[in-house]
Parts: sequence; structure tokens; C-alpha cells
Amino acid sequence: MHTDLSGKIPFSPLQQAGLSGERFSSKTLELIEISDAAVLHLHSLDVTDTIRLNLGKFGIDLPAKPNQSRGEEPAALCLRPGEWLLFSQKISAAELMQTIQPIICLSETALLDNSDGLAIFRLSGAGAPWLLSKLSGLDFLSASTVPGSNRVQHCARTRMTGIAVVVHYHQVVDAGSGFVFDLLLDRSLARYLWELLTESASHADELSSITAGPG
Repeated sequence: MHTDLSGKIPFSPLQQAGLSGERFSSKTLELIEISDAAVLHLHSLDVTDTIRLNLGKFGIDLPAKPNQSRGEEPAALCLRPGEWLLFSQKISAAELMQTIQPIICLSETALLDNSDGLAIFRLSGAGAPWLLSKLSGLDFLSASTVPGSNRVQHCARTRMTGIAVVVHYHQVVDAGSGFVFDLLLDRSLARYLWELLTESASHADELSSITAGPG
């Protein structure tokens, strides 16, 4: 895999897979590729709250329970007890590493920069939960995601036609997008999932429109 002198991969996952368009829209949803995010994988064997307290002093709020997500820059996603993803579009991976490494116990905790190993797709719009429910066994149409409900930031690990995907439901205030679904997956499978999502969009449009009713 080709990298530039800084060690960064010069192409986004979709560009590297031969797709030039990184944005797709249909009647009820929008899908874009996020190529500027930092994603760190944090895994700790520390069974106490020490690591959570230490990182909390620097504004990183690690959730204690799986599927919880907290914060914005960075957001912390709990995958399982002692394992998190840290996600940021404003803070570089190098900056996050420099902040976190001095305050963790390296004999008990691993911190890896996984930014270039993942593809990230952002899905928004009324048809988004319908599309995800069609492709996954999880219920994305629950009370936490339907319009007008008390929305809560959270995350989940699932599979979409065999592809392991982390789904992060959160609010993007700066972009005025409201709540969105971020899909994090292995970089090598980016094109396959992108095409699956775009080809299934029309059915999600139909389901969303039927539920919304006339008017």
C-alpha cells in the first residue's frame, strides 16, 4: 500500500478502490465518505477506574459500559469493557497519541492509531435507519433514532452481509447535520459496502415514505 513521506495514505478508501464519487444522495438519505478522521484503538487490562479518571482530566470521557458513546472531540466509543475507539475530525491522531501515551500504563494498556486502516461512511436522513435495518440484524428504528424522540448518542458492533461494522450514532453540530450514523469498517471492504448501501437506498426511500404517510 503506497504512502506519502508523512506515512499517510494519499487516497481515501473509495478512491483507492477506484471510485471517484465520495457522496451519494437519494430521496430520504445522504451518504458521504469521511476521510479526515483520527481513530485510535484503546485496549486496557486495568480493571479499576484509573484509566478513565486519568483521561477524564484531559477531557476524554471514557464510557464504562459497552455501546455507550460520549463526547465529541474526541468521541469515545465503548466496544466492550476495557476497549474503546477514540474518534475525532478536529484533533489529529498524532496529537491524541501525544496526549494519551504519557498518562497510561503501557504494561496494561495498548494504544494504536487505526485511522488509515478503516473506512468511514456517514449516513443521514429519514431513510438512514431503514437502510441500516435492512442490512443488519439490529433495530435502528427504535425510539432512540426516530424523529421527535429523545435521541441519545451511542454505538454498536454489528455485521452487514458479513462485514463487521461499528455504527456510531451521534450529533454533528458544526455541520448542521443533526444526528448521523457513522459506519466504521475495514478499509479493504469499503467499495463493497458503499455499493451495497447505494444500491439498497431506493428500497429505504420507499419504506421511509410509506411510514411517513402522505403530506
